[in-house]
Amino acid sequence: MRITEIGTVKNNFDSEKNPFEIKKHKSQIIIKDEFLEGLYRIEEYEFIDIVFEFNQSDSYELKATTLRGNYKGVFSTRKPDRPSSIGITTVKLLEVKGNILTVIGLDALNNTPVLDIKPVDFSMVENKLDHIRLEELKNNPRREIINDILRDDLETLLIKAASIHGHYCPGITLGVMAAVKAMKIIRDNSDGLEDLLAITETNNCFSDGIQFITGCTFGNNALIFRDIGKTAFTLTRRDGNGIRISTRADAKKFMRSAHPAFSESFQKVVKEQDHSKEEIIKFKESGKIRAFATLALDFDKLFKIEEIDVEIPGYAPSHESIVCKSCGEGTMSTRITDSTCFSCSGKKYNQLDGDGIHQLITKN
Repeated sequence: MRITEIGTVKNNFDSEKNPFEIKKHKSQIIIKDEFLEGLYRIEEYEFIDIVFEFNQSDSYELKATTLRGNYKGVFSTRKPDRPSSIGITTVKLLEVKGNILTVIGLDALNNTPVLDIKPVDFSMVENKLDHIRLEELKNNPRREIINDILRDDLETLLIKAASIHGHYCPGITLGVMAAVKAMKIIRDNSDGLEDLLAITETNNCFSDGIQFITGCTFGNNALIFRDIGKTAFTLTRRDGNGIRISTRADAKKFMRSAHPAFSESFQKVVKEQDHSKEEIIKFKESGKIRAFATLALDFDKLFKIEEIDVEIPGYAPSHESIVCKSCGEGTMSTRITDSTCFSCSGKKYNQLDGDGIHQLITKN
């Protein structure tokens, strides 16, 4: 087999292991003089495939865990450690100047040997892209979220997180920022099976950002609520080695000084409960402005990070469902007394609402 080095990659990444970070930056491909004529009319293409050598890869495993947290065979991944150290990436061609191609989207390190360049032929796939995307999401429903985390694409993640929160505000932004930081430190992903746990110390807007980014929710028993009332959360694996991220005491003051308009609207709508149409519109607009502006603030001025040991609860048990003899509705066995549910018996039960967790008695 004839393999020829036709050029070299030049960028600022000599050892970065996160390909999503490299792809965000421009790279140059320096073509050797003897192959310069081969670039004739390449500028007609917006996207090209770069074939290169993983020259820093010296070993491989036939099965391994990917950056997205999936355990797969090497031929079903794009990992650089392979039996044949050949990589191929589709990039956007930004400029052609002599023997220098400027591209974005390349995940090759500085001084990587380039073996070939091919124009991208979309004719076979352009009608199948939506189908391919849906099939990928069927296999991993959090694939796109994980990609956004690896790219550190906070703006896209905030937009997606707001889809469950209902509006933009500084609180959900803080949750998104803290959760992304913790996920990148822990370097693990949630599959909803309780091996990655999030512990939130508040039940306000912040917690929605935590749930969306980490994938740890009340529904999959991977979100633990501690009614402490602090804008803080902990992310941990089952080994108990956790990362706790909390807002600094002067974080609100720092955010308010940067964008004061939202504070006035918050006072009227949330504290004074003025839900007039005019004030709600102002609240949502000022909340959106501060939410996205907060993404640009210095993380270390907003948060502090600490490594902690976490006491991990056992896996959530599966309880039998018993039919209440009074109302005839199926009820979890731990929430029924003498074959009667709490609602029918008038027994005290716990409720989580804006005031935290407290006991209520059903009024029959």
